[in-house]
Amino acid sequence: MKETRFIAQNKEKWQESENLLGNSIKDPEKLSSLFTQVIDDLSYSRTYYPNRSVRVYLNKIAREYFSHIYSHHKSGRNAFKHFWLDELPQIVYHSRKALSISLVIFLLSASIGIFSSMNDSQFASTILGESYVAMTKANIEKGDPMAVYKEGHQVDMFLGITYNNLMVAFRTYVFGVFLSIGTIAILLYNGVMVGCFQFFFFERGLFAESALAIWLHGTLEISSIIIAGGAGLTLGSGLLFPGTYSRLQAFQITAMRSLKLMLGISPIFILAAIIESFLTRYTDVPDMVRLLLILLSAFFILGYFVYYPWMKSRKGFDQPLAEVKLPPGLEEPVSYGRIKNNGEILKDTFVFYKKYANPLFRWTVFITLAMTTAEVLSPEPRTEIYYWIDLWQSLFVNLYYALAGNSPLFLGINVAGTSLILYRVFLLIDSEVKDPVGVVRWRSFLQTIIIVGVFYSLIYFLGGWGIAIVILSFVLFLLLCFCQLTGNTNLLDSVWRTSKLCGENFGQAMGLQFILLMMSFSFLLLLSAPLLYMNTTILQWNFAESDVWSRRIVNFIDIFLKLLAFNLIIPIFAASAAFLYFSLNEIFTAENLKRSIAMVGVKLAKNTRA
Repeated sequence: MKETRFIAQNKEKWQESENLLGNSIKDPEKLSSLFTQVIDDLSYSRTYYPNRSVRVYLNKIAREYFSHIYSHHKSGRNAFKHFWLDELPQIVYHSRKALSISLVIFLLSASIGIFSSMNDSQFASTILGESYVAMTKANIEKGDPMAVYKEGHQVDMFLGITYNNLMVAFRTYVFGVFLSIGTIAILLYNGVMVGCFQFFFFERGLFAESALAIWLHGTLEISSIIIAGGAGLTLGSGLLFPGTYSRLQAFQITAMRSLKLMLGISPIFILAAIIESFLTRYTDVPDMVRLLLILLSAFFILGYFVYYPWMKSRKGFDQPLAEVKLPPGLEEPVSYGRIKNNGEILKDTFVFYKKYANPLFRWTVFITLAMTTAEVLSPEPRTEIYYWIDLWQSLFVNLYYALAGNSPLFLGINVAGTSLILYRVFLLIDSEVKDPVGVVRWRSFLQTIIIVGVFYSLIYFLGGWGIAIVILSFVLFLLLCFCQLTGNTNLLDSVWRTSKLCGENFGQAMGLQFILLMMSFSFLLLLSAPLLYMNTTILQWNFAESDVWSRRIVNFIDIFLKLLAFNLIIPIFAASAAFLYFSLNEIFTAENLKRSIAMVGVKLAKNTRA
């Protein structure tokens, strides 16, 4: 049977099912009867129309039936379990060449560190630092060569080590965007350092003691850095070897896979930091116990990242990687009436960013210049938000400078700048869906300012707790902003609608939020490194400390670059939230599918009369 005839025969029954589900009082017999018929239709559509919208539509109705009739049953796939047991091992298997190359580079560089230390007595001081070498020699003379791991409070040490390890891993990963050269350079440096460090103790007859202490946590830590190197090489491979895809398409695929690799090793860094902070300091523990822990760590790394992916590949993975379903061309128009996963949403976001790159960049630069000028002319400087510990302070100062503020003035600067960029992006997307209105919707713009004001007020008034709330909910703020604009509704109605849209699909919103956080962190880390180095080093070489006007120029450039880096990611956040809105709206209302079904009826009637 043709799809059009199938829809024409059953659409009244489907409409009756939707009406029944929407009523507060439901007839149990009719509910049961219609449920059976819808399930039969869904089974038929899955067989004969697996890639058509009618299957999605019937699946939505069936899911609503299921939630009413079997509400006490658990539903949905365990995404967390699927990621760790199937998706991540599959990504590891597909990235095995990059991971192998990362391992070889690290081992070769460690050999270089050992060989150089053997032939140059000052090499260790050059690589490890003279102060660290002097401190370690003093500890050896005291009879406690591993005393460095016993200094400091355990909790503070754990937080500091976790932060440091994650930063090293992210640098190793993010610098893969420089055609993998940056990743290779960081792997070389870390490998040389490890080889030099280990040989330093070996030539002093402390190899066994140092190995038992260092590799107690180093087995997990160094393995994770090597995997981060593999993620960086995977990231860069999309630019170097696009294959049949365009470079942008290939980069999208490798970026998604490498981000998931980084997600997979994040818990390992935390575990390594726990071992280093709480266990490594106990050097009087029997050697067999420490050796057993090292072997268990090695067994876990080899088992999960080597043997398990190989075994799964032999048996077959549950489903292919989602990224490989990317269409062969990125120039196709964006569909706003189709249900999409997060990978497709990100693809549409990059298509949008590419299409409007010039106007968005010019607008962002203009807004950033205005924000920078207002900040420079302000009577007091912007100061950073203080968190519980200094390491988070340094992280957000360098990467998320635009979120900082110590007065209502800077709160206003942040709100105005972000609101203007968001509103411009949302108007561009909304104009593609509807006829351009040609005028600014002042109520929507004012409501956008209110929503963004609440966003920044949480940071301003709550400090670290505000940051935590914002991190966990910024996609919801963006959804609310776009919902009130595209629907041209008041703020309260938009809050209600946003909550409805995210109701059953909250997991997808949070998944997109995590991906955007990872992308923003990687982008800011990548952008801030060369730009801020250029500003703080190269520019300052050419200006004297005594020149007040030159210091102001350097300060202006410094503020501008920090704000611009953050403002450039706002359109990505905004566009992703807008495309998520359209997908959730189709799930919730099936407007586009209903329109298609209605058009089928009209066409059939015309054909019949003809």
